Parts: sequence; structure tokens; C-alpha cells
Amino acid sequence: MNQARWQQSREISTRLIITGNLILTSPAHLGNGDRGSSVDLPLLLDTVEGRPLLQGSSLAGALRNYLCAYEQGLRQAEKRGHLAELLFGGVKGDPQGDQSPLIIDDALGELTTPEIRDGVRIDGRTRTALPNFKYDLELLPPGTCFPLRFELLLPANLDQATALRDALTLALQGLQRGEIFLGARKSRGYGRCTVEGWKMVSYDLHQCQELLAWLSSDYPCWGFRAKELSPTTLDAPVSRADQRKIFRIEATLSLATAMLIRSEEPLGGGDQQPDVIQLRNGLGQPVVSGTSLAGVLRARAVRILQTLGVEKHQEFLDDLFGYDMHGRSGQPSASRLIVDEARIDQGVTLVQNRVSIDRFTGGALDTALFSEAPQVGGEVKLTLSIHNPKDADKGLLLLLLKDLWTRDLAIGGTSSIGRGRLEGRQATICDGAQTWTLTTQDNRLVRPNLETRTILEGYVAALRSVKGVGSGT
Repeated sequence: MNQARWQQSREISTRLIITGNLILTSPAHLGNGDRGSSVDLPLLLDTVEGRPLLQGSSLAGALRNYLCAYEQGLRQAEKRGHLAELLFGGVKGDPQGDQSPLIIDDALGELTTPEIRDGVRIDGRTRTALPNFKYDLELLPPGTCFPLRFELLLPANLDQATALRDALTLALQGLQRGEIFLGARKSRGYGRCTVEGWKMVSYDLHQCQELLAWLSSDYPCWGFRAKELSPTTLDAPVSRADQRKIFRIEATLSLATAMLIRSEEPLGGGDQQPDVIQLRNGLGQPVVSGTSLAGVLRARAVRILQTLGVEKHQEFLDDLFGYDMHGRSGQPSASRLIVDEARIDQGVTLVQNRVSIDRFTGGALDTALFSEAPQVGGEVKLTLSIHNPKDADKGLLLLLLKDLWTRDLAIGGTSSIGRGRLEGRQATICDGAQTWTLTTQDNRLVRPNLETRTILEGYVAALRSVKGVGSGT
């Protein structure tokens, strides 16, 4: 009679330890799931030291989802026998699933002052804030560092060990390239990260000295050492084809007018502070937030679809921007449009005084003097991506880019007095293996070649011909 599976040894031959420093490149919300006393959505903190906590389970879930998307395509249900199951074990509830051979430790980040941002829901018809839809959340600032530690258990079987190494290499490459996002609101620019300072150590458990070195790894004073490996294996090419389908636009635009995405944070030191300033991240850099840009794009997308006479335009929007749960019933869905947060480079912040006017007398209202600090000048690089795009989706995004490029679509508040207008400088459009570049000369768009125009105009034509969700080619 065969021995029961739970009694069988995994025959671990080697333990591979990999460490590195994960560094946030955009704000991130690693929340605790509860409502806080001072903010609606607080961060998850270690109860002993009060430091931000990145749970190993959260990181494992992000890596598993990346492997599944890379091998099977984005937003596909995980199938058995693939890389994700090999490295992370069976999914919850699978009685045939194995235990994960990869151990991921919790990571405590550096002590830092969290950034607090306000969020609000905008009425698309009136373009004003809806009542009772304001919230605030805590964010970890860019530059926050988490020390990572992975431990991979390798069996004696050489083929199985090689497959596990390849799967882990692929996952860590995605982490290092910034293709894996962490925390909440990832589709709106939060949770971008990269990894630096990889170190790898291998322990051959068949060798007495290396076994002792692994046992004493938390006690280096015992004197046992193991061989360190070069982390260059993380740069090895991957033999598997990437099954993800992504349409991406990276556009560099200059601020043609002042911009003001409101924030009430203080502007530097001093007692005299403006009432509102341009939004800044935790490093004090002026930014265009992904949430603000996505809201602007969605509102303009409604007008474009209605103008083109697209049937069931609301379903088209829900399919691309995510299903809006407020006021309607139905199954929520995540946005397929990914909007990154963008830093505004160069430029200056100018304090401007304004006053409210009495419409009856035409004079200034008493006690209605206020000051604002918008961002004037500079450039911003916007990154917009669509997962699993249809040609009609691409056509809509190109029309949205055109409106941004030609100053027709404003970002931020006080757009009625001319603020928030952008002017295109350069754009790179990537669709799989195809890449096109748009540039300007003397503030005019350089006309692309005939082949490029034909392809891009075909995407817009697909949007014009769409009759409902899923009709795009």
C-alpha cells in the first residue's frame, strides 16, 4: 500500500536565500482594512514598532498573479500545472494542491511620515463634487524601502529544481522591472515599485558545513558561512513567451497654462500659507495624480462616445474604466485602463491672490480674498495602458490623447479660468511588438508616415463602427 502523501518527505536538497530592497517609486496604500479614527483608510502598521508592514501574503499574491498573467494572459483564471501553481502551490480549496516551496517573509518598512490625500466623487453632469462622497487615505511616500527575503526549497530532482528556479527568476524580474504593483488602487498609479541590491546565498543541505551555516544563518557569530551567488541569474532571458496584451501610450506634454489639482498641505515653511496649492507627493514634488487624470478621461470619454453615437456607451465605459458600483446594482469589475501618477518636472509654483466678486454690485466681496499656488510651466510624462485591448478601446484612447495634446482637455480645478491645459511634445505608442512615435516641430505635430496613419486611423474607425460592448475587432 502506498504511503500517504502527507507522510512523504519533500526531499529538500538545497535552500536558496534571496534578499533585496524593495523601493516604492510612487505612493502606495498598504491598508489594514479598517476605518481609522483620524483618516478613513489608514495604513497597516506593525503593532510593536509602528513601522509600515508589507505582508508576505500580499507580496506572494502579487507575484502569483504576475506569473499567471505572463503565462496565460491578463485577467485569466489560473489553470492547474502552470508556473503559478508550481511556485506557490495549489489555490485555496484545492485538495490536490501542494504546499508552496517558496517562503516569503513579512517586511517592515522605514519609519516615515505618511502622506494624506483626499478623494472625492465628481458628478459627471455638473462637474462638481457629490455630497457625502469625500474620503481620505494614508499613503506611503515614494522612496519608502522594505527589505525583502525569499527562501526557495529545491528538491533533489534536477529538472524540478531548474523549473522552480526559472519560475522564481521570472517573478523577480517582473518585480525588478516595476511590472508588479502593490496595495490598493493599482490601476490609478499607486503601488509602483522596483528592487535594488539583490543578494543570493545557496545552502547545499547534503554538505555538513552548509547545513550548519543554514541552521546558524540568524546567528553569524557562530562562524558558519555559505557561498554567495551572483544575482546576475536574475537577468537571464526567459524562454517563455509573454502572453499579456497591453496597449500603452507614453506622452510627454508641457503645461501650456497653470495647473491646480487642489491640496491643502502647507507650501514650505512660514506662517503665511496659501489656501490651496498644487498637489504634491510625499517628497514634495508636484504631481498629476492618476485618480484626477482618470476622472477627466472618463468624463471626456462619455462625450466622445455620445458624439459618435456609440450604442450602449455606458456598458462600453464600464468595460474599459471599471464598473461603477455607486447607485447601481451589478457585479463590480476592475478598470482595464491603467493610469499612472506623473511628476511635473521643472516649472515653478506661484502664489496668486484672487477675490470673489459681488454679482449685484460688481465690487469685491468683504472677507472673500483668498490665495492659490498653482504650478506654472514644466513638463509631465503621462503613461496610459489598456489591458486586453480591443481596437475600439485603442481608438478611444487615441482620441483622448488628441484632446490632451491640443489643449482641449483640462486637468484639475479652475479650468473655467484657463488652467490645466497641456500641449503635446512627444508620444510613444506601443501595441505588442509595434511601436510608433509622434513628435512636434515648431509646436506642430509632425505628420507620421502613411503606414502609421493607416493603422492609427483604423483604431478610430473601429470605435466609430462599434455597436456595443465586445463589438470592436
